Amino acid sequence: MQEPELLAYRPEARAFKIEDLMLEITLGRLRIPTFQRRLAWDRSDSRKLVDSLYRGYPVGTLLFWQTSAPADQWRWGALEIRADERQDAWLVVDGQQRLVSLARVLLTSDTQSEDFALYFDLDSSEFVFPPSQGAVEEDASRWLPLNRVLDSEKLFEWLYEKEPSKERRERALQLGKRLREYDIPAYIVRSESEGTLREIFGRLNSMGKRLEASEVFDALNGARNGQRPSTLSQMALELMQSTNFGRLDDDILYRLLRVLHGVDVIQSGRDDPLRLDGALAESLYTQTEHAVRLAMDFISRDAGIPHYLLLPYKQPLVTLGKFFHFHPEPKPRSRELLVRWIWRGALTGAHRGDSVSTRTALDHVVAGDEEGSVQRMLAMVGRTEPSLPQVQDRFHFRYAASKLQALALLDLAPRDLESGEVLDIASLLNYREEKKDPPYPTIIKSTADMLPLLLTGANRIAHPNRPGLRKAVEEADMAILASHGIQEPALRALQRDDLAEFLKQRARHLQTRFAEVFARQARWQDSDRPSIGALVITDES
Repeated sequence: MQEPELLAYRPEARAFKIEDLMLEITLGRLRIPTFQRRLAWDRSDSRKLVDSLYRGYPVGTLLFWQTSAPADQWRWGALEIRADERQDAWLVVDGQQRLVSLARVLLTSDTQSEDFALYFDLDSSEFVFPPSQGAVEEDASRWLPLNRVLDSEKLFEWLYEKEPSKERRERALQLGKRLREYDIPAYIVRSESEGTLREIFGRLNSMGKRLEASEVFDALNGARNGQRPSTLSQMALELMQSTNFGRLDDDILYRLLRVLHGVDVIQSGRDDPLRLDGALAESLYTQTEHAVRLAMDFISRDAGIPHYLLLPYKQPLVTLGKFFHFHPEPKPRSRELLVRWIWRGALTGAHRGDSVSTRTALDHVVAGDEEGSVQRMLAMVGRTEPSLPQVQDRFHFRYAASKLQALALLDLAPRDLESGEVLDIASLLNYREEKKDPPYPTIIKSTADMLPLLLTGANRIAHPNRPGLRKAVEEADMAILASHGIQEPALRALQRDDLAEFLKQRARHLQTRFAEVFARQARWQDSDRPSIGALVITDES
């Protein structure tokens, strides 16, 4: 490993006032590098930070790298920044979370669409999340939005408009002064070597609150020359936008990249993060994206699992990624057997992904031996049919058993209760990104004496969550209800408000249907022989 260079110039130590830091961000001099733009903090973290500034507590040191930077633009929440090309830009090496949080709190003009918006309660001297519209209308001079305190003119305009009492006015002015004039210490590193920046970043991440391994890898190896994908996070985003499979976890992509690089799938806490030269990093990003696309397509089209959130266990995606990297066009028989592998492992729990089983599964995948790899993978998950997920158990999307039930509900080809059209549940599972309610809502909303029954799969439906869902069920055509596993005896019980009987009838029917789906996908009793071609013994053999 090459010895890290000595800095030609010692880092410049400076103290920046908050208002000066925010100004440098708006002017485009102070920048968050592309590989760091994923925000790990939430608004509770930002509230603690602002409270620490107000009270004069230390909030740590910043580290900037002075270098040239091209014209760029980016968005943090409701805040959009545009920056011209500069030769003296400061890239944030340490301090991203603090600076982005402050910018979203202090610079965003629209508090309604900004998740990080904060207010200062001028009576209790506490930082609070946006109060209700009614509370603001009742006493407008009590709630000071923090995006008005950085600029003294904006603060005076707010005071003139709201006309707070003398005590509130004094607290508002004190808050503005304390935040604007707080000094944060910073170091500015001047070096022509990008490798030095990465080395400093890697060492800093060994102290304090650590980033995820995938984030560190992106920071040390993410592309700077514009090729795509340039980071694992960007790869996950582009995969989500170009497919209907949802957003993969960066850590899953990082594990697959490590496998394709030929190192242990799991990075030990004692191991240094991977440091690769530019060409190798670019090649691995490209290989990882290609392999994971093939795996995603197989899982969705062949295995009938249309979305990442419906995967009972995530680790098989890494194993399949390695398989499709070595065997991008497998035989139809191999694809058929891999469907059994993924479903059997999900039903038995063999895909849970502990370190030993993960490494073993990956070792079974060998280049140049497509069908042997499949046979070894199948042997690992076994042929013993397990106890099936029970409809009367509690349904929660965190549980693998619940995801299996959710998949079985999809197998019924659920239709919209009103229009009768077949639903695209996969698109509904992007609810987090679209800020909507999740699918698989409950039919019966609340009744305290039946709570355990209401939490089961018998009370779930693969359908958009809409007001009046129970009424829509009661009024729907039987052909539509059949696509949700609701038969006439269950419907009649619901219509006469016999809720316990409705859930009992539906659970009995769904349990039978689920067993049929699981048996069809896992094929426990069928022969797992490879293709006929693999069994033929030639004279040379």
